[in-house]
This record gives sequence, structure tokens and C-alpha cells, in this order.
Amino acid sequence: MDQDFSKNLLHVGVLLVLLLGLLLALIFTGILGCSIVPGGCDIYYLVIKGGAPTILIAYGESGMGNHLELENILKRRDILGAQTTIMPIDRLSIGNITHYDLVIVEHAKKICTSQLKMFQDYVIRGGRLVWTADAGTDACEGDSLLLDSERNEGGKEETISPWARKDGNKQVSFDQFIGVNYLANYCEIVQCTPGEEIGRIEITNDSHKLTYGLSPTIPFYSNFSLVESNKQATTRIVATFDYGTNIVVNNAGTTTNYGNDLPFIVTGQIGERVVYYATPLENFVQGERPNKAIIEQMYRGMLYK
Repeated sequence: MDQDFSKNLLHVGVLLVLLLGLLLALIFTGILGCSIVPGGCDIYYLVIKGGAPTILIAYGESGMGNHLELENILKRRDILGAQTTIMPIDRLSIGNITHYDLVIVEHAKKICTSQLKMFQDYVIRGGRLVWTADAGTDACEGDSLLLDSERNEGGKEETISPWARKDGNKQVSFDQFIGVNYLANYCEIVQCTPGEEIGRIEITNDSHKLTYGLSPTIPFYSNFSLVESNKQATTRIVATFDYGTNIVVNNAGTTTNYGNDLPFIVTGQIGERVVYYATPLENFVQGERPNKAIIEQMYRGMLYK
């Protein structure tokens, strides 16, 4: 009798260990949020990561964003008090970024194809990635952009997106990876006036982990990147940018209509572990009308949900 009881107890113990392992694997891949268990996020980071989550800000030499300002904002105790490191993209490798829980990329307009592949690999290994504005919209010397005809049968002989690249005979579809196609930077096609409201951020789902509790309409005053949804990607548009009317630009006799209601916050990949923001994160906090709640929700949504 005692022997049967011991065997049953052992089976229960093994089952609990297997269930715990499965739960940790589902949380690691982002399929389940660590908050599914009360206090689960703190336990997860303590047991698996050895402490509070860590953030890496990866930056380059040009493009939208100020990595030093963002680092200061993330470290501010009245906002997050986060453990944050900054590092130039040229110094990164898959080996030295995998131990970071979240990587934010900004002020990095020029990014090589090999580096785009590195960020994809990082997410595949369980990392979480925040891509901002025009990061990666300039290729490095020797890199090749992907033509529409090379991806789609009967496609046009024109490039798809600066995020759609080639690596030899292989496609590097970073445009599909982040779910949008880059069009232009607003203040490069329209004259901007500092401190003037440009438009409004419209929250499409106020119960989403990145926008929970935010005002449904948020005034916006800074530069941002105009993007369009990538129809070949599986993504969720969390917020759009409402300009009030179509953004129409006349340049050398050519008229371009960028439309209205542009994607502004877009999530993708398994567990929504990749998110694109059309503006650098520090733009939400700078100026006379700071909105730190958006950054707080980014942090909690990516790491504690």
C-alpha cells in the first residue's frame, strides 16, 4: 500500500515538473504571458533570468531617435527604473544580445542585411524586439534589395521595401517580419513646426497589452515615419495615426497621396514578441505634453504580460 502511494506520489511529482516545464516554455516563447499566474512574472525573471528584466538599446550613426535620451527615460525611477544598456549595432552579435529580455532599435537608419538576420534570429530564440521609425531603411554597401518579381510570380521589376533584402539566393523578408512597409519620414516631406500638434494617435484596442488604460485619442507633436501595412504579414494594428485628412505631397510635378489613418503601433510574430512604433519612444515623453504611460505600457506589455 505504501509502495503504491509512493509510486503515485512520484508520478504526480513528475507530472507537476513536466507541466511547470511546459508553462515556462510557453511563457518563454510568448504564447502565454507570465502574468497568467499571480506573481508569475516576478518568479519567471527571478528563477529563469536571475533578476529583473534587462533592456538593450541598439543604435547606429543616423536616423530618427536619441538613444542617450531614451536610456535616461527608461532609467528614470518615476517612469520605469529599468536595467538598460546601450550598444552600437556594429558591436552586436547573436551571442551578446540573447541574454537581454528586450531589444529596442532606434537612431539606426543604416543596418546591414546580416544584422537584420541577427535580430530575426534573436526573436526566434525567444527575445522581444521593439523596432522604431526609420531604423534599417538604408542598406549597407554591397547589400541587395529584393524585387517584387523575385518574391511574387508576375511581380513588378521594382523594389518592395528597404526592409526586404536578399542574402545571396535567399530572401530576408524583414518587412514581413515587422509587418509594415516604410514610405517616408513626415518632417522630410512636410515642413514641421516644433511644438505644433501634427495629428492624433488613435488607439484601436484599449484592452491590448500595449495600450491598456491609455486614452483612446492622444495628441502627437513629433516627427514620425509613414508606413503602410504589409499585406503578406500576420500582424495586429494596435494604434493608427489620424492626420485629419490625407497627407498629400507635391514634389517636382509628382503628387503622392500617403492617405490617412496610418499604422502607428503594430505587433507581430508568435506571442506578439515584435512591435513596431512609427516614432522613437522618447518622443512620447519629450516636450510640454509628456505621455509616459505609453512607454510604461510598452515595458509591461512586452515583459510582464
